[in-house]
Amino acid sequence: MRLAVPQGGGWLVFWLLVLAGAALFLLDEIGTMLDRYAAKDFRWSIRPVFVVTHFALALPILLFAPLQFSARLRRSWPGLHHWIGTVYLAASALAALLAIYLGVTIQFTGSRVPLVIFGTLWLAFTAAAWQTARRRDFVAHQRFVVRGVALALAFVWVRVMGIWEDQLFGFMKGELRGTTREWLSFVLPLLAVETWLTWWPSARRSFRPVCDRPSRE
Repeated sequence: MRLAVPQGGGWLVFWLLVLAGAALFLLDEIGTMLDRYAAKDFRWSIRPVFVVTHFALALPILLFAPLQFSARLRRSWPGLHHWIGTVYLAASALAALLAIYLGVTIQFTGSRVPLVIFGTLWLAFTAAAWQTARRRDFVAHQRFVVRGVALALAFVWVRVMGIWEDQLFGFMKGELRGTTREWLSFVLPLLAVETWLTWWPSARRSFRPVCDRPSRE
């Protein structure tokens, strides 16, 4: 059974806020990165190119994600839905591979493990979404897309937590704050998604009164 993904005005407002925040964070991050590397020779370092490419892929991913969840688009224009989905998954796979590379090469040692795990999970979910679509298992496909979108939004949540870093992590110092934010930025969304997809439905069935459960006779 397909998921009952929220639709309507509230869903649109949520995505508009996410997109607006993502655009601001991306512009700020790219500007900071370019300033950081301004004194360096780009011909001798490929990392800044990969960083900008990784950031640039985020916007089409976020723009296409809400369209993929539109039941009206899927029913009325299946060809367009397929094309958007193909572009979305290809961009996600490339962004995930770049995240793994950037995680391995980042100068902050505490950030390497969370970023590599994040990129690996994102790549795995993207590959699973692609394969389940090819096999026309659209229920599993939708669930893997949801998981992938949750990870794609990690760069938004990590910066939102950074705004309130002093309030959230005032008991931590130095690089530990950044490492904690990076772990939480994808672990918390995954916990929320898995609760919605599997844990809560299973728990709700388990705690139903016995008289409400279907008889096996």
